[in-house]
Amino acid sequence: MEIARQSESIAVIGANARAAGLARALLHTGHAITVWSPTPDADAAPALRIDGVRSADSWTSALGAAPLVVLCVDDYDELRLILDEAGGHALTAHDVVNLTSGTSEEADRAADRVAALGGRYLDGALMAHPEHVGDSATILVFSGSAEVFERRSAVLACFGSASYLGPAAGTAALYDVAMLGFAWSTLLGYLYTAVLLGTSGVPATTLTPLLTGWLTTTVVDVIEDYAGQVDARRYPGDEEWLELDFPLMGHLVRTSRERGLDTRLPRLIEALTSDGIADGRGRESFAGLVEILRRQSAGVGVTGAGTGQNQHA
Repeated sequence: MEIARQSESIAVIGANARAAGLARALLHTGHAITVWSPTPDADAAPALRIDGVRSADSWTSALGAAPLVVLCVDDYDELRLILDEAGGHALTAHDVVNLTSGTSEEADRAADRVAALGGRYLDGALMAHPEHVGDSATILVFSGSAEVFERRSAVLACFGSASYLGPAAGTAALYDVAMLGFAWSTLLGYLYTAVLLGTSGVPATTLTPLLTGWLTTTVVDVIEDYAGQVDARRYPGDEEWLELDFPLMGHLVRTSRERGLDTRLPRLIEALTSDGIADGRGRESFAGLVEILRRQSAGVGVTGAGTGQNQHA
C-alpha cells in the first residue's frame, strides 16, 4: 500500500555521506530540508552542497526550523556533544530519528538523553551504502518510540523499506551490528572462494553466477531450516552432521595451504567444528555449532581456534 506523503519541515544533522543521502532523498520527495553540520566546511560536509537545502548556522537554528530532526553523525561521541549543546528542554515537541551507527547501549543512552531534553526518540539503522538511500528495496530497521514511527512513517518511507522492531531503543543498533556481521562473513566467504579458484585461473566473474544461483536455490533453504533448529535448540543430523563435514574442512585447509593462501578462515571453521564434536555434537547438524558460539560468548570452556582436533600448520 502506498503511503500518502505531505511536505514536512525536517532538519538533517550530520556531515557525512549518509547524512547527505538522507537529505537528498527527503528533498527529492518534496520535503523542506534544513541541514546543520558540526563541520562547517562544505568540502567536508556533503549535505551542505545539495542544491535546494537550507543551511542552518547553528544547531539551535536547525531545531527552530523543524519539528522533526534526523541525526546521522559519525559516532556517538559526536552525538553526545551535539545533544549536550542543546541543553534545557530544547527538544520539547520534537521527534528525533537517529541513524548514527553504534552499539545498542549507546542508542539506549541517547534515548535517555533525548527524553531528558523533552524529545521523542526513534533509533534506526540503514542497512545499505549512502547511494542506496531512497531506493524502495533499501532495508532500514527502527526501534524506540512507536508513536514517532507511526507519525513519521511517510518520511521514513522516503529512505527505503522501514521495519519497526519494538519499543527498546537499542534493538535497531543490535540488528545493525548483527546483520553487518552476517554480511561481512558472507562476503569474506565469497572472497575466499574467489581467491582459491583464482589460483587455477578461474575468473571471479565466471564463479559468481554459479555461487549466487547456489545461494538462492540451496543455501537460503538451509538457513530457513536452521532458523527452526536454533529456536528449538534441537539439531537433527538427518542429512548432514558435523562428523560428516569435518574431514571436508581438512581438505579445504590443506588445499588452501598448498596453494599459498592465508588459512585462518578455513582453520576457524575447522576449529569450531572440532569443538562441537569434542562437545558430543558430532551427530548433530552444522547448526549445532550455535551452542559452541553461545558458550564462547559466555566464556565457558571452549578450545578455540588452533586447539581443536586435526589442526593444520
